[in-house]
Amino acid sequence: MEAVVPRPDVAELLQRGYVAVASDCDDPEDEVMALAAKLEDAMMLPFVLFADADGGFVDGYSGVVTPPYLLKKLNEHMPAGAGE
Repeated sequence: MEAVVPRPDVAELLQRGYVAVASDCDDPEDEVMALAAKLEDAMMLPFVLFADADGGFVDGYSGVVTPPYLLKKLNEHMPAGAGE
């Protein structure tokens, strides 16, 4: 994630429609654990989780984070009206 999030194309989408949260895997917050529990087949770090404005699970994946895949997911889940 450290090499992907700062990329201008990724950072622009995150800033336009998301609130990014990082959590320590050794001491995760209860809310993060509740979302992660809904991620099927989560077997390796990092986890990327998408939640709605109420904190409900929307989607996610685990493992290697490539810029093209993260951009695809960000575009798929862009909140309505973001960036207008």
